[in-house]
Amino acid sequence: MWNLSRRWLQIILGIIWFVDGILQLKPQMFSAQFISQVLLPTAQGQTLGVGHAITWAANMVAPHIFIYNFIFAGIQLFLGIMLIINRWVKGTLIVSFIWTAIVWLFSEGLGMMITGQATFLTGAPGAVFLYGLIGIIVWPGNEDNELNGVLSKKWSKFSRYSLAVLWIIGGLLQLQPAFLTQGGLNGAFSVDAFNHMAAASPVLMNLIIAILMWVAGIGLLFKNEKVSNVGFWLSVILALFIWWAGEGFGQMLSPLGTDPNSGPLLILLALCGQSLSRHEHKVDKNELKILQHQND
Repeated sequence: MWNLSRRWLQIILGIIWFVDGILQLKPQMFSAQFISQVLLPTAQGQTLGVGHAITWAANMVAPHIFIYNFIFAGIQLFLGIMLIINRWVKGTLIVSFIWTAIVWLFSEGLGMMITGQATFLTGAPGAVFLYGLIGIIVWPGNEDNELNGVLSKKWSKFSRYSLAVLWIIGGLLQLQPAFLTQGGLNGAFSVDAFNHMAAASPVLMNLIIAILMWVAGIGLLFKNEKVSNVGFWLSVILALFIWWAGEGFGQMLSPLGTDPNSGPLLILLALCGQSLSRHEHKVDKNELKILQHQND
C-alpha cells in the first residue's frame, strides 16, 4: 500500500496547482467566453447573496479580463512552483487558503452545494475546496524537509475521516429530488452511455452511486485495516469513475477547461489518509517487539 510522505503530498498538490496555472493561460481564458461560460453560469440557482457576489465579480473582471487572467494564472503558477521546490511553504499555503476562498465563492459558487443540483459527478463540493482541505493536511511539520517523513497519525486520521464525510454527503446529494427524474442527470456524465442509463432508470442509477459512496465512506471510518483498505480502494475507483465518466478528465483539453477538477484531488485526499493504517501498523509492530524484548 502507498505511504507517501508529507513532502511528496505537497509536491503532488503543487503539480496540480501548476497545471491549473497553465490551463488558465489558454487563449479563450483572456476572452469574454471566460466570463460568460465559466464564471456567470455558477450564479444560476444560487441564493440572492451568492448570486450577486458572483455577478459582481464577473462584471468587475470583464472590462480588464486580460490583466485579471494573467493575475489568476500567475497566482496558481506561483503556488505550484513554491510547493514543488519546497520554498516558503507555510506562506505559500496561507496564500493558497485565501485564493481558495476567493475562487470557491466567486468562481465555483461554493461548489453549487446550495443550489439543489450539486453532484460529485460534476465537481461538487468544488475542486478548489479540496485544494484548501489538502493544504491544511500537508501543512509543514517537523519532517517537512524529509522525503520519507510520513504524516502524523492525527492528520492521516483527519484525512480519512474528511473523505468519509465527503462520500456520505456525496451520496445524499445523489438523492436530491432534481436527480430522481428522467432528465435529472442529463448532461451530468461526459460519457453518453451513462446519460442514457440515467434517463432510463434515474432512481436506480442514483441509488447505486449513492450506495457506493456510502460504502466507501463508512469503510474509511473503520479502524480495522482490511475494512478501511476496502474504503480506500473503493474511494480511488469512485474518484477515477467521477473524473472519467462525470468530469471528462476536467475537460482539460477543451478551450475553457480551467483545472483537472475534483477527481485527482479526491484520490490525493485518499492517499493522505491511507498512511494512517501503515503508520499504526508500524507502531504496533514496534510495541510488539518491545513487549517481546521485555518478556525475554
